Amino acid sequence: MVFILALVLPSMAVAKATAFVDRKYVVAYIAGISIVTVYAYWSDKRKAREDLWRTPEHALHSLELLGGWAAAFVSQRLFRHKTAKEEYQFSFWLVAVVHQYVSFDYLNHWRYTTAIHHFIKPLLE
Repeated sequence: MVFILALVLPSMAVAKATAFVDRKYVVAYIAGISIVTVYAYWSDKRKAREDLWRTPEHALHSLELLGGWAAAFVSQRLFRHKTAKEEYQFSFWLVAVVHQYVSFDYLNHWRYTTAIHHFIKPLLE
């Protein structure tokens, strides 16, 4: 249920973004990054079982950050991979929350990011 709810904001943001970019490119990108992410998790799980050279965690997190976080969530449960590693899960959920924030702020015309920028800018000068 949480997973489905977590897809609402990003889906709304993607729907809004398709007003500026052709929908087929957006769908192709999401499908592509999802397929690559699922393959990376499957491959890393297989390598773990066979005691082979593993996929670096930063590579998996990069795929999540590039938009494959939903596929990563499903892959973790499907392959029972990286679910017990607390440090990894912390980073994964941080990426998921960043996607939620960016989606929410995009839907609100970057209101919160602009406010944060206006607050921080004088501190840096």
